[in-house]
Amino acid sequence: MDVEAIGRVESARRRFTFRSAACLVATAMLLPAGLQAQKPTDYDVKAAYLFNFGKFLRQPDTPRQSFDICVLGHDDFGGALDKLTANEQLNGLPEHTIHVDSAGAARRCAIVFISGSEADRLKEDLVDLAGYPVLTVSDVPHFVERGGMIEFQTQARHVRFSVGLDAVTKAGLGLSSELLKVALAVSGGPQWRAQ
Repeated sequence: MDVEAIGRVESARRRFTFRSAACLVATAMLLPAGLQAQKPTDYDVKAAYLFNFGKFLRQPDTPRQSFDICVLGHDDFGGALDKLTANEQLNGLPEHTIHVDSAGAARRCAIVFISGSEADRLKEDLVDLAGYPVLTVSDVPHFVERGGMIEFQTQARHVRFSVGLDAVTKAGLGLSSELLKVALAVSGGPQWRAQ
């Protein structure tokens, strides 16, 4: 039996456990005080992810008055996203949660969450957003396969996410390698290699 190999496996297992625990603690710390006392819902966790994605997002230099996280379609967040962005700033810009009724209106957003209520219009929404530096995020099944950038997935009762790098690159955006390291899956992008 290779003692060194066993040591490497145990070390990797501890890093994974630490990374998972750190993500859960960080997510819990980002939730408003009232939500921390109760068990966060999946949408509380998704709101925390959306709030944090901006920290790992590289956008082209375009003049912005604010860093807007938009919700297209039905808002299932129950106010959690609004609470997270209230009185916050990112890179000196005030953060806002904005509810939009069309993909065209979402073009000015930094991040847009496309709700499941838009599933029937998803293809049209993604076409309307094509070419704009907007990070598209959704929990619609197969979102990344259909041209979206980040897809929330629930795995073993935990919210995780997958990334479609080709769509990110086509929009002129970049994502930090730190974010990609914690993704459930990363597709596209010839230079991406899991580490």
